Amino acid sequence: MRVGGQAVMEGVLMRSPNFWGMAVRAPSGEVNITAEPFRSVTKKSWLLRLPVIRGFVSLAETLVLGMRALTLSTNIALGEEEELSKKEIALTIFFGLVLAVVLFLAAPVLGTKGIGVLFGGKIENTVLFNLIEGVIRIAIFLAYLIGITAVSKDIKRFFAYHGAEHKAIKVYERGQELVPKNARDLDTSHVRCGTSFILYVLVLSILIFSLLGVKGWALMVVSRIVVIPIVAGLAFEFIMWSARHYSNPVVKVLVWPGLQLQKLTTREPSDDMVEVAMASLKKVLVMEDEAKVKQDEATNKLVI
Repeated sequence: MRVGGQAVMEGVLMRSPNFWGMAVRAPSGEVNITAEPFRSVTKKSWLLRLPVIRGFVSLAETLVLGMRALTLSTNIALGEEEELSKKEIALTIFFGLVLAVVLFLAAPVLGTKGIGVLFGGKIENTVLFNLIEGVIRIAIFLAYLIGITAVSKDIKRFFAYHGAEHKAIKVYERGQELVPKNARDLDTSHVRCGTSFILYVLVLSILIFSLLGVKGWALMVVSRIVVIPIVAGLAFEFIMWSARHYSNPVVKVLVWPGLQLQKLTTREPSDDMVEVAMASLKKVLVMEDEAKVKQDEATNKLVI
């Protein structure tokens, strides 16, 4: 059974095919565990399960669930006295979305046009324009990661929980007992990591955006926003394919850059962080087992 997850504030969210669970270390030191059923909309329609489409839908579901989990985990980690209001949470999400559009869509387009002006004219060649734009976008992404890590201790802890999430999943995938000691010798990378996914999106966007032409900067930004779902869907298909064929030497070469990039978004976690990640994973695994038992019992009654 495939499981995935993400770091949240002072904890880890884990997701199995039918459930999601989140474990967060509260200020008291106790581990707060939240879990609920999860049913992907891709199970409701064959259309949503088509390649590329399923990738974008899964990404959208992950973002929605991730935002909810981050909100819950932040309030648990801060405690009741410092709990964020709904208005503060909404403003934070809005600011984050605006910042993402400005940094990763508008800035690369304007920067590329600025380079053209600097060298005495416009860059008319579509391939060259998008290559420069792509390089600028990747550079901004790397600078952003390095910058926030350098100035924020909270981000370093967040990235350590990211490493704990990867280690917990690796222990599970190896069929070993979910205890921190089994994770100590494992590295913090994972072939299905969201960091690798973002890198694939950035690289694929260079190719896909090249088909859009070189127009006014505002139209170029809008066209990129419209096409992003296709790029995300293709990146999803690649990351799932690479995970299934990771033993292939060629695939290992292709995914190597993404694994190296994860060194910026993960940190070596402490045992208590791994304990939190494993608590979340154990919760969803138990719920999956319980659901299977109930399903088997219902099937047996129908047969009898």
